[in-house]
Amino acid sequence: WFDYAWNPEKIGADDIKKWTENWAAEQFGPDHAAEIADILAQYGKYNGRRKPELLDANTYSLDNYNEAQTVTTLYNQLAEKAELLNIQIPAEYRDAYFQLVLHPVKASANLQQLYTSVALNKSYAAAKSPYTNSMADMVQKLYIKDSLLSVQYNTLNNGKWSHMMDQTHIGYTYWQQPPRNRMPAVQILETQPVKPEPAVSREEKQNSTWYLIPATARGYAFYEVDGYVSIDATHFSRSIGSSKVTWKILPDLGRTGSSISPFPVTAANQKPGGGAPHLEYDVYINKADSIKVQCYFSPTLNFHNDGDGLQYGVSVDNEQPQIISINKEDNNNRIWEGWVANNIIIKNSIHKAGTAGKHTVKIWMVNPGIVLQKIVLDLGGIKPSYLGPPETAKIK
Repeated sequence: WFDYAWNPEKIGADDIKKWTENWAAEQFGPDHAAEIADILAQYGKYNGRRKPELLDANTYSLDNYNEAQTVTTLYNQLAEKAELLNIQIPAEYRDAYFQLVLHPVKASANLQQLYTSVALNKSYAAAKSPYTNSMADMVQKLYIKDSLLSVQYNTLNNGKWSHMMDQTHIGYTYWQQPPRNRMPAVQILETQPVKPEPAVSREEKQNSTWYLIPATARGYAFYEVDGYVSIDATHFSRSIGSSKVTWKILPDLGRTGSSISPFPVTAANQKPGGGAPHLEYDVYINKADSIKVQCYFSPTLNFHNDGDGLQYGVSVDNEQPQIISINKEDNNNRIWEGWVANNIIIKNSIHKAGTAGKHTVKIWMVNPGIVLQKIVLDLGGIKPSYLGPPETAKIK
């Protein structure tokens, strides 16, 4: 942040990966700089989904889209990668590596697995499953592991960084931190036979309906499955700019992928329609129906401080674009808190698709400064989740 503030023109969106690699090389030498930079980038993405102190057992869905299990697995895989590098880097770097890389990743991965285990414990208890108690034991083990990681951090290099990471991070019930960490409550079933601990992940149980893709859908990127279409914003079918506006991908900025935004940020406001700057996403839906289009934006304040906030346009096929503000409500403290906690702003619009088959969703630039991460078409099948449904299959 200080480097960027000193000279914003020196670091563009495409330079962030290289900047992180250069920083890692300065701290730990060049041999593993690219790998360390990748770990830090993924760590930032995973923690950016929701701040660790705001996590709980209900954040990610156990039952829909295999969400909690996937998030936990990805974090554990990142921790394993960081552990492997700890063995490979020269010994003189290992204290600093633990402080700056390994501890943040391990502590966060452990916290995520703890809350997933709490959720599984509750789920198993509701089903009277024999795995209930073993999962309660897992929660306790992970809670103790969190404390041991703190002890390791505080005693490293004769206590060089002692207490720097002691802020309470388990047991929040609202914005103000509690006086100390508190293990989440778990349920115990009496007179259960001893069972081995199950894997953290479990098979997702939901009815998936797969459709035979008609020949007329060929060449269109996204096909409806289970009553929805989900698209990463950077996977557009066409990008239409102008002589003064271009669309730029912001690599790895987003809760699940990258993002896209109109540039320059000082560009004039645009009127949607015709050949004005916009993105097009070709989709195929299974029946004529109304479509709820959900657009996921990086949270941005209404920095113009006007009544409209930052706006975008959205349309399906050749209909008149709807103009929607993403943040005019930022003076509402409760709404603002939700944006900050979830690190996303989701806006909805309703459109009519008169026929089944091919359609084009268009996202129009109105103001610069909006950062689009994801587009979801709800055709009646969206299930509750934190990150939204994963991207649907592409058709080539």
